[in-house]
Amino acid sequence: MTVKVTVTAIPDPWRLPFELAWEAFRAGSRPIGAVLVDADGRVVATGRNRSQESIAPAGQLVGTAIAHAEINALARLPIGRRHPGHRLYTTLEPCLLCSSALIHSHVPHVVYAAADAMWRGIEDVPGVGGTIAARWARREGPLDGPLGSLARFSELLMNLWGVLHNPEEVDEVAARAVRRCLAEADGLLDAPTAQTAYDLVRPYL
Repeated sequence: MTVKVTVTAIPDPWRLPFELAWEAFRAGSRPIGAVLVDADGRVVATGRNRSQESIAPAGQLVGTAIAHAEINALARLPIGRRHPGHRLYTTLEPCLLCSSALIHSHVPHVVYAAADAMWRGIEDVPGVGGTIAARWARREGPLDGPLGSLARFSELLMNLWGVLHNPEEVDEVAARAVRRCLAEADGLLDAPTAQTAYDLVRPYL
């Protein structure tokens, strides 16, 4: 079965984070992308997961379990400054490591597409008080309503990576959905862009 593709553009400001996530996927790393914008919505830094790679732009982590998308975006910020009004867009909910990096980077707001079940309860961390509570970035997500398909796209990408690289971390229901996409969405693994991949899997989201 070949699914008919209907082009539905990934809207800004999510286009670039998802293109970075797909770039990570094609490079063998976990498909997560992050983009930092200033108060006027201008992109000031980008990053993607590079945990399974050996080459990265200067100043970014590569080939390590902590080469996360958010870390690599925040690492581009100049040291010793605060960043009021800055907002980090990321395709997956920040983990504890990346949440701590937001604190140290003085970035006050993060928006994520999909929740990460591994970090359920992280919203309770500010309850410890002190500096953590005072500088904890406001979290907004997961996406729902008209943008809910982007949350499901992020989840599918993570499960697709898991099925291909780490099958034991994907539950059977999610694995079946991924296998169906691979069987029916012709050319998915060869899609050159996130937009192309999104169009191919849209009927399953």
